[in-house]
Amino acid sequence: MKFNKLFVAVAVCGSSLLASCNYQTGLDNQYKNSRASLADGDAYAMFKFVGEQGNYLMNLAKFAESKSTSAETKALSAKIQESYSTILPQLDSLALSLHVNDAMRGVPAFQAPVALGADSTAAFNDKAYTHLVAEIQAEVNKKLTKESHNTNAAVNHFSHESLEKLQEVYKLAGGKVDEHAHH
Repeated sequence: MKFNKLFVAVAVCGSSLLASCNYQTGLDNQYKNSRASLADGDAYAMFKFVGEQGNYLMNLAKFAESKSTSAETKALSAKIQESYSTILPQLDSLALSLHVNDAMRGVPAFQAPVALGADSTAAFNDKAYTHLVAEIQAEVNKKLTKESHNTNAAVNHFSHESLEKLQEVYKLAGGKVDEHAHH
């Protein structure tokens, strides 16, 4: 009987001690003392890549919208802007919460590819635009698919939600989406 009381007393003390530990305080101390990111290397690379490519695609979509007369190109450009205008702020917010400082730092100034008809005398090349968007979006989707298996729940959730939105962009650009590939 005394052993049972001793066991209960130790269990109560132990659980009280564990309950008093604050996990978030530990993470904050880790950041404060070492300036370490709370994201793993793959998530950090995803923040950087999706941030850079998303900004590039947004600028490219604005450029295409102003230069093209094609309804398909305008629809694709509108979808890119609609999708990334919600994803990029979420990406930035998540990056800041994981102490990934300025995920979009170093994004180069936008320069339209010559193949699209960046010259003011050349006609806009809708096919080259669609191909370029499909190519970039495929890489972004690949990164997000990889991170949809990340052990960090917030990164995992962001990747799943973003991938669902960006699959539409990829489809509009002519990409083939395997509906069961991301499950």
